[in-house]
Amino acid sequence: MTTKLLSYIALLLSAAAVRAELPQEDWAFEDSYQNDLLYVHALANYSWDLEAQFSWELNQFTNNALRINTGSVSSDRLFTDVDLSLNQRLNDKWRFSGRFERDGQRRRTITTEQLLLGLERSLLDNSALFVTVNPEYDKSFMDVAIGYALYRDEREQYLRVSVLLEDINFEGKNDLDGTEQQQAVSLEWVARWSLPGDWFVYSEGRVGQGFERRFDDALTSPELASQAQRNNRAELRFSRQVEDGTLWSFWGEWVDFEDERVFRTPGYDYQYANRELTLSAEHVRLLADNHRLRLAAHYVDREAESIGFNGHQYVRNDIVGGAFYEYLRANSGISVGYALGVPDFEYAAVNPDASYAGGNFSDKLIVSFRYTFSERAEVRTSISHEISQHGFGGGAVQFQMFF
Repeated sequence: MTTKLLSYIALLLSAAAVRAELPQEDWAFEDSYQNDLLYVHALANYSWDLEAQFSWELNQFTNNALRINTGSVSSDRLFTDVDLSLNQRLNDKWRFSGRFERDGQRRRTITTEQLLLGLERSLLDNSALFVTVNPEYDKSFMDVAIGYALYRDEREQYLRVSVLLEDINFEGKNDLDGTEQQQAVSLEWVARWSLPGDWFVYSEGRVGQGFERRFDDALTSPELASQAQRNNRAELRFSRQVEDGTLWSFWGEWVDFEDERVFRTPGYDYQYANRELTLSAEHVRLLADNHRLRLAAHYVDREAESIGFNGHQYVRNDIVGGAFYEYLRANSGISVGYALGVPDFEYAAVNPDASYAGGNFSDKLIVSFRYTFSERAEVRTSISHEISQHGFGGGAVQFQMFF
């Protein structure tokens, strides 16, 4: 598969930015507050198997890698996560570098996407400089990332750090006559490094100041007067793999999202914030030659609030767990799992009649099938049944390959 074709794949996966509209009663920020996106879906049922996650961390920069994770989270909603990493060698010094990430509302308040394509130039034996851009159709939303990478063990260990300049042409190219009060500049990183005792540390994230914009001309921007937004995330994971197939992983993830908008129509202004912390432990072990056990436990702490439109405060704590047994065959596996979620949440609205509290215990019985095409590619499919809530619990497909 040529580099040109791979870049076209990434372009097709990207989505164009859209104008901000007046918020409605079914505000997208609140989709996951009650039962629409229960954590038992994302963290226990639809999360990557720890062995697959370990393979991704190991191989995502050795050459090219793709993984897709899609699953039903309600009767009318399907989340889809996509990760595409292109590292195609062009000659002894140059590589084509590309990254596409789509977070389909699995971990954040809103669906997010990022596409960056460019070149990487090696320095000495184990390091490189890279420059990537997102070739957005709307030039006002073009981003540029400039970074440095350090590699070991044929790129299986790595430290990649970059500065991301978002929407670099916004002030001169946007069609709303908007002006930039604060440029969005972020520090991005992804790293995997060995530790003593067969342990590895893995981390990825993006942290920045966010942007601030004004739209003073009511003719060109009849709805939005100003906007400020920040969207940060960081993950830290410690993992260990033993030769007998045993895997351990302890990880935490932090999400910080803020969006503030002033509209020309009275009553719609808001300041929204959502912060989330996840702490997790996972373990995989072989019980015998053809039998494998996977255990997962997660704790989620979430706080969100809106000041202004649809004013409220939201606090949620979740305990999520899962146990999965897999019968191993030559190139495949059949597994049965049980996942549960114990949410505890409280929604306090400015209008007392709109307030609520509670959390319905949710558990699932999950049956899945895995087929391994080769050491470089595999697919997993699953269906689940809601036990306590009596109903079909959704299906999922996960595909991962290195090429």
